[in-house]
Amino acid sequence: MTATKPTKAQRDALVLIADGSAYRSARAFADTNVYANGGRITAATATAIVRHGWAKWGPEVSLKKPLLLTEAGRAHLPADHSTEK
Repeated sequence: MTATKPTKAQRDALVLIADGSAYRSARAFADTNVYANGGRITAATATAIVRHGWAKWGPEVSLKKPLLLTEAGRAHLPADHSTEK
């Protein structure tokens, strides 16, 4: 796999995902965008970051499918962004 750098939209999405609040609705009629505290991630951006291995889909909980940051994604976060809880 090549060492790809995320676009600005993808970096912004990784920051939104970092706090663990990002999810996509699992309802059949819902849109495919991902929602997080502080913003929205388009379906295309979510697909791209999952394809690159920077995030992964977690198990569905209460009709919400969480989008979780991977170690590879954490490496692309800005230096001033902490993911420590």
